[in-house]
Amino acid sequence: MKTKIKKPTKYIYGWKFYVDYGQGWEYEHFEETFKGMKESRRAYIENCKYPLKISKGRELRYS
Repeated sequence: MKTKIKKPTKYIYGWKFYVDYGQGWEYEHFEETFKGMKESRRAYIENCKYPLKISKGRELRYS
């Protein structure tokens, strides 16, 4: 009996970071894991004085 090889998904799901530098929201960073998102959020809050917005999203796995 043959086993099927699972095809990799087309998209990666995670969190997108947007920063407003004064000229509208600009896409800045993408994190795949919740733990990574929390660490990056903490770093942005400590080091970046501009507003930060985080939303769930997806990106193409292969480009």
